Amino acid sequence: MTEPADSSDRLFVTALARGLDVLAVFSAGERSLGNAELARRTGLPKATVSRLTYTLCKLGYLYQDASGKYAPAPAVLTLGFAALAGLDLRERAREPMRSLAAQTGLSVTLGVRQGARVVYVETCRAPTRVGIRLEVGSSVPLATTAIGRALYVALSLTERSELAGLLAQESPVMWPVWQQGLDQALSDFATLRYCASFGEFEPDIFAVAVPIAGSQPAMAINCSGPAYRLRAEQWQAEIVPCLQALAASLAAC
Repeated sequence: MTEPADSSDRLFVTALARGLDVLAVFSAGERSLGNAELARRTGLPKATVSRLTYTLCKLGYLYQDASGKYAPAPAVLTLGFAALAGLDLRERAREPMRSLAAQTGLSVTLGVRQGARVVYVETCRAPTRVGIRLEVGSSVPLATTAIGRALYVALSLTERSELAGLLAQESPVMWPVWQQGLDQALSDFATLRYCASFGEFEPDIFAVAVPIAGSQPAMAINCSGPAYRLRAEQWQAEIVPCLQALAASLAAC
């Protein structure tokens, strides 16, 4: 979902924001979604979603399959490829990421924030990877993942406040738990210079991440893998220095 806009912001086009919210909820690997599921994910009324999906189909950004559900259409690819082509850091990161994945046997991903989620813009999947699909365009929650927390610490105070409102709106019940994890990420990064998620997003997945200083848009890079591979202290001692070195080299370019 988009970040909440001030009701006095006369330049903000709510209808456009809602249409983009609908497009944003599709994840890699999903074939199609119905209006009811889209309404649940966006928090919008089903009647509103029905009008948005109709309009997006007319514009070529969605298509309706034989079951009556919707999926992203080729026009969305035009936007996505244009965005990826503008990410110079992604191109520079690809080979070093592959080297790190080969060296550690872990998956390495580069991500940017999209609302309350993280979108992968480059991925190098290790052969031992279990659990989560790692593909360019896939997205994961921000609050419970290492890469999301690394992006969070890179935000300004204003951006963190806006994100807090977005997360609280998404799940009032879970927000206190998420807030505790994000506060801990700030504390950890201040002293250790990295963020972690040890089984909080997926019980069998451990991950560490760091933001890339000065990147525009803000990006973070992480290593992740099965929880049985390494103990938490081994991640800090063996993986974090490699990840920090990679992030520093990318920031210096």
